[in-house]
Amino acid sequence: MLKLIFDTNALITSCKFYVGGLPVIKYIAERCEIIISHSVNEEVVSAGGRYPNAVVAKELIREGKIGVRTVSFWDYDVLDRYNLGKGEKETIVLAVEMGGEVDFIVTDDRLAYVVIDRMSIKKLLFLDLIVELVERNLMDLELAKSIINAIGLRYPEGFIYHTLKILERGDRKCLK
Repeated sequence: MLKLIFDTNALITSCKFYVGGLPVIKYIAERCEIIISHSVNEEVVSAGGRYPNAVVAKELIREGKIGVRTVSFWDYDVLDRYNLGKGEKETIVLAVEMGGEVDFIVTDDRLAYVVIDRMSIKKLLFLDLIVELVERNLMDLELAKSIINAIGLRYPEGFIYHTLKILERGDRKCLK
């Protein structure tokens, strides 16, 4: 089972879109351990309380399908200079604190992705998480394609098209 830390935008995306009558996050939670920082919880659940995605996240947290952790390190000197949101900063700090316990941070925030990369922390875009689950035989191909198509409105066309090609061919470098 993969252990993942979701940031705010990945959590919102996975709670907002549905496949087969279920939010995408439920399919992920069946296959992975999901952890969010306290700040991501506040941004998604508390601040967005009336949004449907916040209701889904709150339910999964209550059921123990999403774990919420508080970070103990509060000196964000380097991270503060990037102008990241509090949720993204805490997500990165949580990954550093948990070290090898975590397989990936899942983010779709471009700046956070670059910062995470510079810190040599393993990360995935949400679309690449779906690919990873298929590659590890944790999700079947048809469900993965359905998820990619369901969340298609959230991403530029190139990301969706490329992800579907990767899934079909098993080749990340495919050009056609």
